[in-house]
Amino acid sequence: MASGNAARKRKQQQQARHRADKSHERDRTQSHDHLPKVGTRPEREHLHEQRQSDLVAFGRFGRHRGLGIGLVVLALVVLLALLAVLVLFD
Repeated sequence: MASGNAARKRKQQQQARHRADKSHERDRTQSHDHLPKVGTRPEREHLHEQRQSDLVAFGRFGRHRGLGIGLVVLALVVLLALLAVLVLFD
């Protein structure tokens, strides 16, 4: 029975270490800058910067943009080839 309790305790300690590591990683990656008070000039500037960055990032497709464009082009070529075969052999 002692081995079951020991195994459970080891598992709990491992989970606690994992949670602590994730928490420390989150603390390192997240910004600790406080937002400015509402209605002040710094807050308006902050909101303006956020809106500008949202507008710039709006049209981006991410990492797989080339793959998506390639698939669309391939589908169009196959469709045109199929139409050409149908027209030629009709």
